[in-house]
Amino acid sequence: MKKTLLISSLALAAAAGAASAQQACSDYEIQRGDSLRALAIEVYATEDFRIIYDANREVIGSNPNIIRVGDILKMPCLEDVGRAAPQPETEAERMAAEMAAELVKAAEERAAKAIAEAEARVAAAEAEAKKASEEAVIAAKAAAKQEIEAARAEAAALIRDAGTAERPAIRDRQLLLITGGNYAPFTDESLPHRGLYTHLVETAFLRAAPEQAYKIQFVNDWSSHLDLLMPTLAFDATFPWSRPNCEEAEALSESDRNRCETYNFSNPFYEVVDTFFAKDGSGYETTLSYADFAGATICRPEGWSTSHMDAVGLYEPAITLMRPVDPDDCFHAAMDGRADIVAIEAHLAVEAIKRLGYEHQLIENPNLAAIKPLNVMTHKDNPDGEAILETLNQGLAIMQQSGEWRDIVSEALRYQMENG
Repeated sequence: MKKTLLISSLALAAAAGAASAQQACSDYEIQRGDSLRALAIEVYATEDFRIIYDANREVIGSNPNIIRVGDILKMPCLEDVGRAAPQPETEAERMAAEMAAELVKAAEERAAKAIAEAEARVAAAEAEAKKASEEAVIAAKAAAKQEIEAARAEAAALIRDAGTAERPAIRDRQLLLITGGNYAPFTDESLPHRGLYTHLVETAFLRAAPEQAYKIQFVNDWSSHLDLLMPTLAFDATFPWSRPNCEEAEALSESDRNRCETYNFSNPFYEVVDTFFAKDGSGYETTLSYADFAGATICRPEGWSTSHMDAVGLYEPAITLMRPVDPDDCFHAAMDGRADIVAIEAHLAVEAIKRLGYEHQLIENPNLAAIKPLNVMTHKDNPDGEAILETLNQGLAIMQQSGEWRDIVSEALRYQMENG
């Protein structure tokens, strides 16, 4: 087992070593667009920017988020920060490490290519669907889904098997996490720190396991996370998702029961308000009772849990449920009369309604809201899943006790208010 772990760590070091060898043990002049986090990833293959900050406090000052173009920073040697790759003891180990590094690189390239090709196929299928009949739409999406599943399975096999017949310990490999965009203020690549929830997850890793390597991939087709990507084990975790009331499985919808049976959940990193929006004057925006929704068409995006709706009797045939992939389609449906009500998270709704120009036309019902936690999920077939969640839970506890969680949330919400 020790030899396996040695080869795995050598492989990871070799995979990340190309950029590191160019700038470690040297001085670097800050360029426009640089950040300590980006430099740490490039030079040391980690997001722990403290490696650079601790060596340059006199130059940078008290705030590591502010660096000045033209300043000269010292990049400590790998040995000085404890990231030097272990040296193989034998020629056989050296050759094994080189082979493992090549396989890891190939696996990552294949995974990235599979993601790009899959997204392109889905986009092409959706474009063709607008011109094709309903039967052709179903056939095109089914074919695309089969191709995506095959690509994900192949990529997952490469990642799992790269370098060794045994799966390396999580500290000896890079974890792959998946999330999606267009979910302000929680996850989007255009937001600071790529969103509030992304910032919380990254900080939890930094506090509980700063040595852990990881990568967060954005795939905006949220439903594909649970239907295609996570089941292949190509990714170790996905966020943010709500946890159904798994203790009362008999009251859940089939999709929510499947989520409980298939996934493990972290402690909640954040709680959101899940509520209902309807056209002004429809009556649905002011009702005090869920019973008044009987017979209505309710739009809830695909992949979003319906557990809070099931608990109050809002399931078919009492209501008609629409499940588009894109949340924007729910707001369009409410405006053109195809849907009576949009059931959705309040933060996302406010942003989307403003962006789509439906302000003062789609109104939130303030009487029928539900509080829902947002969690990180790992697949139960992933042997490292519970260890990943334990690490994240430890980091979350540290952040909550120190007050850092509150600071991150306050900063993100303030930015959303000022720029939303």
